[in-house]
Amino acid sequence: MKLIIFFGLFLYGQSAPQYGNIGGSGGQTQPQRAPTPGVSCRTEYTTIWDTEYIETEKQECNTIYVNSCSTQYKKKCANVPRQECTTVQDRQCSTVYNEVCVDQYRTEYDSYTETECSTEYKDDCEFQWEGEGNAKVWVPIPGTCKSNPYEKCQDVPKQKERQVAYPVCNKVPEQKCVVVPKQECRTVQEQKCSNEPYQKCDKVPKQDCQSVHKKIPNRISRRVPKKVCDNGSGSEFGSGSIAVRSGSDAIKFE
Repeated sequence: MKLIIFFGLFLYGQSAPQYGNIGGSGGQTQPQRAPTPGVSCRTEYTTIWDTEYIETEKQECNTIYVNSCSTQYKKKCANVPRQECTTVQDRQCSTVYNEVCVDQYRTEYDSYTETECSTEYKDDCEFQWEGEGNAKVWVPIPGTCKSNPYEKCQDVPKQKERQVAYPVCNKVPEQKCVVVPKQECRTVQEQKCSNEPYQKCDKVPKQDCQSVHKKIPNRISRRVPKKVCDNGSGSEFGSGSIAVRSGSDAIKFE
């Protein structure tokens, strides 16, 4: 904003005509009369205020409490079942069946044929024909018969018995036992311990800082020329020209 006001004043001064002695010695500035009859203007200084912003950046810190954790260890024990085994001698038996055979005897018969003879007696006689025609037959002559022995033989079937051995077998049970090693196990409780980790946390203070960037308003003042005319009206930075000089330089407005 200061730059705009200064630039306007500069342009004002460049365009305004200058009157009177400009290069005089130092002292109080005297208003110069413009040649226009009836209006007399002069320059006065007034104080104006403006605001400029100052940028600041600073660290703002607050104390906060955060968790600070560490790993701790504690001993933890528990009963754990386990198998405890020993080797024992175990007698194991089983039933087996053996085939046992014995000789028994049975009577068998052998068939055969044997010739048997016997003596029989038979009368041998003298015969003569007796009868007529077809009725003739041989008739023994009495007193002529004689008993003679005769052998009569014939085959007679016979059987002869004999004892024949044959096996008789049976399944006979028998216990057979063997001794074998065997594992005998039982469950026992065993205490086992271990270091178990856990988290231990405490609240600890900590500075939490942040960078704060601000613009702070700052009031400043400066003096600027003001055109005042004798008719009692005045205007800041009016439509006339302005010439600004340092020291006792005259400033004329129109």
